[in-house]
Amino acid sequence: MEKILRSYQGSEPYAFISYSHKDKGEVFPVIRAMQENGYNIWFDEGITPASEWDDHIANRILNAEFFIAMLSPNYLESTNCMDELEFARSKDKKRLMIYLKEATLPPGPEMRLSRQQAILKYRYPDISYFYDKLFHSNGIDICKSQSIRFYSGDAADNAFEIENGVLKKYHGDENAVVIPNGVTSIGDFAFQNCESLTAVKIADSVTSIGNFAFWGCGALASVYIPDGVTSIGDGTFQTCDALAAIDIPESVMHLGRCAFNINTRTSTPTPTSEPMNQAWIEPEHDEPAVPEPPCEPVSPITDFEIENGVLKKYLGKSETVVIPEGVVTSIGDEAFIWCRFIKSIYIPNSVTSIGDMAFAWCKALTSIVIPDSVTSIGDMAFVWCESLTSIVIPDSVTSIGGTAFAWCESLTSIVIPDSVTSIGDSAFLDCESLTSIYIPNGVTSIGKGAFNGCNALTSIHIPNSVTKIEEEAFFGCYALSSIEIPASVEKIGKHAFPSNTAIRNKSSVAIPPISDFDIEHGTLRRYLGKSNSVVIPSSVVSIGDSAFWKCKSLTSIVIPDSVTSIGDKAFSCCNTLTSIEIPNNVTSIGDDAFSNCEALTSIKIPNGVTSIGNEAFKRCGSLTSIEIPDSVTSIGDEAFLWCDSLKSVKIPKSVTHIGKDAFPPDTKIIRI
Repeated sequence: MEKILRSYQGSEPYAFISYSHKDKGEVFPVIRAMQENGYNIWFDEGITPASEWDDHIANRILNAEFFIAMLSPNYLESTNCMDELEFARSKDKKRLMIYLKEATLPPGPEMRLSRQQAILKYRYPDISYFYDKLFHSNGIDICKSQSIRFYSGDAADNAFEIENGVLKKYHGDENAVVIPNGVTSIGDFAFQNCESLTAVKIADSVTSIGNFAFWGCGALASVYIPDGVTSIGDGTFQTCDALAAIDIPESVMHLGRCAFNINTRTSTPTPTSEPMNQAWIEPEHDEPAVPEPPCEPVSPITDFEIENGVLKKYLGKSETVVIPEGVVTSIGDEAFIWCRFIKSIYIPNSVTSIGDMAFAWCKALTSIVIPDSVTSIGDMAFVWCESLTSIVIPDSVTSIGGTAFAWCESLTSIVIPDSVTSIGDSAFLDCESLTSIYIPNGVTSIGKGAFNGCNALTSIHIPNSVTKIEEEAFFGCYALSSIEIPASVEKIGKHAFPSNTAIRNKSSVAIPPISDFDIEHGTLRRYLGKSNSVVIPSSVVSIGDSAFWKCKSLTSIVIPDSVTSIGDKAFSCCNTLTSIEIPNNVTSIGDDAFSNCEALTSIKIPNGVTSIGNEAFKRCGSLTSIEIPDSVTSIGDEAFLWCDSLKSVKIPKSVTHIGKDAFPPDTKIIRI
């Protein structure tokens, strides 16, 4: 700050700042902002001897064109400050009162100064609004110089990383910077997060300013843009909170979306139908499509936990996120997990990998562009991003991890590049809106359940490079009427295709006929059909884990008396199942066995059942009644949680354990 805060010593009109030295922490930032916006400011830099007051302070007030009093309780307690204020009034100087804190003038000065223009700064939490009021104060413009001055001098040449005329990165820490002549373009993110930067003069040789070039420069208050600039990129000055105003030359033909902070005033003769800081002017020539950054201010670098280039954790709460360029080289495991509020993300070109579960359960995420620098996408990277509609995977990526895009229910299209050689297990599991996909030449294996449950998928081309199609790779793709298996395929896993698909098999691998039931040693491992009504064969003694999981068309089922146990998630997410009769021989109901059976209205648990598992009927919102027999001794955690239609339930004395949150808080529990 010492380099910037120098009192004006020239012959142009200037403003005199009157303040208490106890308030300099609040006063100096205002002085700095005024200087960097071109105002000539004189202030007391440390004159203490009383004998100098008449010769120095009084003369400075007499010669000033404008007088600003920084009022506060400290100011009112200072004899010198009050003398300065009275002297300026007596000489009829143009005056402005800035109230740093709430303060009440003594009766005499209050009477004499009651009609002065004033700004109650302490009432403005938005600092840009305060500066807008300050710079529009009546008469203050007379103190504005005709040229922008840089008090700290130009930054050292080695602070600039310049390549072929492009300023790639600024590495200095100066308050004020003059960009060297010869630079023709300021690159993307060039001054990102230069938090000490307060003023910038852009060289006349510059013709374009890149995307997010000054993003995160929160103290930047003054910018000079020369007439030669024709293009200002997306989000260039978006988070420059101190930038109250900026002049845009007529030469600018392309103004990127959200180029300025929403509070920045822009002046330009270029006609426009909406504020320049919200305008989106398309370039006249063809350019590749780029993501549109958000208009809202995005998170500062303090919202990111970064360690050795790895983004370990996102700590912010913004709906839109711009990941720091250069600082981040890898998005770590679980970096954005459960960030349900995020809607869009900008990933810079410095990122080379996206870790496991990096964006898992970002349920509001609608758009993301993966840059060409990324080579790998980890397991479960985008699992449950249910609002994501489309994604382009760049040519640099060679592998897509297991469950990478599983349960992205809104995903309608995806481009897999030629560089990809393997598609992981369950990579696109239950992407229910996906209608078609092109698997490029180069892919050698399609993982287990890779496209399982993509029930809108109508066509797919398997290239000659594929040698392995793993178990259930396309199972549940019931809209897939036909498919051709190339001669290159050497392995086809169990239940790789749905039973209704016509298969043209050019390979030497035999495909066994597919039954509706996958039964092994008396356990029904999986229901493979698509019928609304199902009768389980009498040979079944156990319904295995997830046997009917997400059979969304299932409305009714008959379970034979031979069945003795119902496994975990056996009927989970069968959301059209309205009723079920559990046979008397069943002794246990597993965890999540009927969770998310939203249409299930009633159920009778037979005598013989001794335990009801954790979350067994969780989220069965239509369930109005249930009978629990005397044989039950244990009811698991959250067994009936969110069964909000269940108003009361009778629990026999035999039950010795009732788990945490077993019932909704409003359900009446009756012990019998």
